[in-house]
Amino acid sequence: MAKKKMSIADAKDYAKGYGWDFSKDFYEQNTASKSAELAALAKLVGYKKSASASGSTARYFFEYLKKK
Repeated sequence: MAKKKMSIADAKDYAKGYGWDFSKDFYEQNTASKSAELAALAKLVGYKKSASASGSTARYFFEYLKKK
């Protein structure tokens, strides 16, 4: 049986509940625990950043969710 992935909308709602504000800059609100939580959400959704990306998965996923 395949694992059910979290939807993008659910991930964004969960991130908002965890304290992420998508109208602010990532670095204004970044903490180690919040970044880890966002990276875990990215994994649940199945998000993968580009192999050539020079930042954290959490930061790239934050920008991705910001656009949604």
